[in-house]
Amino acid sequence: MDLRILLLQARTAGDPILTHEFECFARAAGVAVDAFTCLNMVETTPDPSMLDGHDLVMVGGSGDYSVVKGGFDWHESLLAMMRAIVEAKIPMFASCFGFQSLVQALGGELVSDPDLAEIGTMEITLTEAGKQDALFGELPEMFHAQLGHNDSALVLPDDLILLAGSRRCPHQAVRHKSAPIVATQFHPELTDRDNITRYMRYLTAYKADELTREEAIALAESMHRPSPHANALVRQFLVEQELVSGAAG
Repeated sequence: MDLRILLLQARTAGDPILTHEFECFARAAGVAVDAFTCLNMVETTPDPSMLDGHDLVMVGGSGDYSVVKGGFDWHESLLAMMRAIVEAKIPMFASCFGFQSLVQALGGELVSDPDLAEIGTMEITLTEAGKQDALFGELPEMFHAQLGHNDSALVLPDDLILLAGSRRCPHQAVRHKSAPIVATQFHPELTDRDNITRYMRYLTAYKADELTREEAIALAESMHRPSPHANALVRQFLVEQELVSGAAG
């Protein structure tokens, strides 16, 4: 089949992570880049009509936007888009900003709390529901994943099943109860090298601007490690939804 994937992005024009994010999702999905349509919501307001003709939606992170703080003119359109995806039961894999947007769109509660913020490679632990999940149940009970977030889910909406948490942030992965949707606070599309690239790009956002570049690189290296189990999730979600075969292509 000719797979068509809509990648929703939230990146300021000129941000080099715009292209980097797309490349990471394409690699994680294991499909050709021409399967993707990239929609940068900062430049084009999302509308449910844009879902037509797509088999799958992916949503990534955001360097400059927060659904907790709001204040951007496409905020409500984003939430409406999320609800439309759920209602239409379009398969979706969302990470970080996408995870937070889904939680907020369905009535959950988010918070900007430094005590819940995480950056680097963290250990994720499956819940009992996660151990029984068709996708996450194939992972070890504890595995590493890449993170970089200031906003976190405080209360999940009733429609989402909690699959995993971390020591600092208990809401790390969810599945919708009736729609083919999985979302993670962590970034399964990123390897440790990818996350170091993000860390260096958003150094100021993580309040490390007092460091020299050499010190920042050394710190980043010490904070990251490989995350092979998490990195398999995006591709395996496509397999689960019968959008691709089990062999990478």
